[in-house]
Amino acid sequence: MKIQLETIPVWDGVKEGSECFICSLMKKAEEDGVRYYLSSAVMTPEVRVETNRDGFCTHHFSLLAEGGKPQSLALVMDTYYDESKRLYAPGFEKIQSASSPRKLEKAVSSFFESVGEREKGCLICSRMEERLVRYCYTVAALWKEDQEFRKALEDSKGFCIHHTQQLYRMAKEALSGDDLVEYGKLLFALLEKNLARVQHDDWWMTQKYKSENKDKPWNGCEDAQKRAVYKLIGEGRVIDPVRS
Repeated sequence: MKIQLETIPVWDGVKEGSECFICSLMKKAEEDGVRYYLSSAVMTPEVRVETNRDGFCTHHFSLLAEGGKPQSLALVMDTYYDESKRLYAPGFEKIQSASSPRKLEKAVSSFFESVGEREKGCLICSRMEERLVRYCYTVAALWKEDQEFRKALEDSKGFCIHHTQQLYRMAKEALSGDDLVEYGKLLFALLEKNLARVQHDDWWMTQKYKSENKDKPWNGCEDAQKRAVYKLIGEGRVIDPVRS
């Protein structure tokens, strides 16, 4: 598999010192995806064909709705509705022609099956997934080829559980044999160590609310509860990419 390396953003990421720099990169990828589908690109025929056919997951539809670009989104939704009406028309017809409760139930079930099929796949998730593959591959490739990066990764706060899984899966495309074993062990050593650190930070936050500790330092734990959540679930997750 030939995969384009994303050396600069990955190097910038490992230097930022966050709980999971893949989360940071994917949040940026998500922002870029939303911005793209609210830009003048949606006026081009090829993009409208994509949006009419595939659309977006509920999460990204919500981000588009709150994106502050009413004209662009209105154009997308107008023709998306046209395509939806075409797909739903047979179901509406069967519902209206149902002559018994059993036939109505069957027609309604069939209609909502078609709705479920319509809702599968998301163009923004697909764009994010393309970047995720490149980022995860680049981390493994840089770890193998660049001793400075290897040291920076070892000294980092690691990754969230979700992106640790993605990194390990993608490592198999860049590494093999002893390299894959060593890299895999590093990923999970970082995860174990930093889960413990985040939990300790969260624990200290609970202690800071006790009266006897109110004058003690926070030790950087002011946002520990948020970090505790996102260390587990990650941010900027790919939810439902379009599958060809």
